[in-house]
Amino acid sequence: MSGTLVAHAQQPGPFTAQDFQFSGPATGPAIPPHLYGPDLDGGTPSEIDLSAAAVRARLQRLGFHRFDRMQYRNGYWNVVAYHGNKKRQLTVHPATGVIRSDKPYCNNRCNRYQRSDEF
Repeated sequence: MSGTLVAHAQQPGPFTAQDFQFSGPATGPAIPPHLYGPDLDGGTPSEIDLSAAAVRARLQRLGFHRFDRMQYRNGYWNVVAYHGNKKRQLTVHPATGVIRSDKPYCNNRCNRYQRSDEF
């Protein structure tokens, strides 16, 4: 029997789906609104989110200037702007305008893999 594979059919288990019943409440507790996050699949902000101009105005009040790029991606505003003479990469929450991350701009040089190495 060299070179041939033999498949054995799996026997059904002793239980069926009807043997299990959920004993919890019919409806779960409501999720508090402050735990909702942005739509991570969205490519455009929703009607209630801040516009690009509103995000830019908020960032200008915080001292950012010379905006190189503003893009809505993965549920957040991704902004490249200067603060003083330093170029920064910012991630801004679309509904509140709060800066989620502020990193030095690296143009993908600081990533582990270069864009050409991506699968």
